[in-house]
Parts: sequence; structure tokens; C-alpha cells
Amino acid sequence: MKPLNEYYRNRLPFDFYRNNNVCTVAKQLIGKILVTYFEHTLTTGRIVETEAYNGVIDKASHAYGGRFTNRTAVMYEPGGIAYVYLCYGIHHLFNVVTNKTSKSNILATPRIGVDYAEEDALLPYRFIVKEHLQVTKHVYNKTV
Repeated sequence: MKPLNEYYRNRLPFDFYRNNNVCTVAKQLIGKILVTYFEHTLTTGRIVETEAYNGVIDKASHAYGGRFTNRTAVMYEPGGIAYVYLCYGIHHLFNVVTNKTSKSNILATPRIGVDYAEEDALLPYRFIVKEHLQVTKHVYNKTV
């Protein structure tokens, strides 16, 4: 593992996250290294799966329709802020806020578990590394 200062020098600039196209950011995050340093422990992991949610206009987004609560407040911050929330009381999900206030091994697939979003659930806003062992298993991984 590299020393922490080397990861720090190679971090993505805030402008990377302040792109209005959430799908562009989600796709470009594939393959990047996520670095944490808590309680004197350095951890790293490669991002192999992302999903994009297009804020107030996306029925699958917690911020859809301008919903503003303590939980969604972070989604209205400038791009580049990360947060973690507990999903369905089971999974901790890492999220990144985005916006401004050849053949690829990356697939765009419909999102998983957002059936309530009607037609927006089928938008190709999920990006994965094909056949990576750590990607969530789902039928959509094979059909796109």
C-alpha cells in the first residue's frame, strides 16, 4: 500500500464532482481508489460499481421533487461531499454529491431496488466493472 501522502497528492479535484451530468461522474468513478484514514488506519479499495441519481428530477432519488429533510440536506451541498447512510437497515452505502451549486469493460445498467421510481427505475444509471467478483449480482449485469 502506498503512503497516505501519495494518495493525497493524487486525489480528484472538487471540479471533478461539480459536473452536472451525474452519469458522467458515476462512470468516471469506476476504477478509482477510495481511501480512508480513521484512527491511524489507512484503508483503500477500488470502486467497481456505481449508481447515479439525478436529484430532484429523478424519481429514484431521495431528493426527488425537492424533498428536503435532515437525511437529504447533504444532497443540496456543492459537489465533492461524501456521506454514508444505512440502506434498508442492512447495507452502508457510500455516496458522493455531484453538481455545481473503443470498448469498455464498464456497463451501464438499470438500477437495483428502485421499482417505486416507475420508468426512472429503468434508466441506465448503474455502472459496473463487467464480471468483477465484488459487483452486486443481478440479472441486469448479463443483459446489457
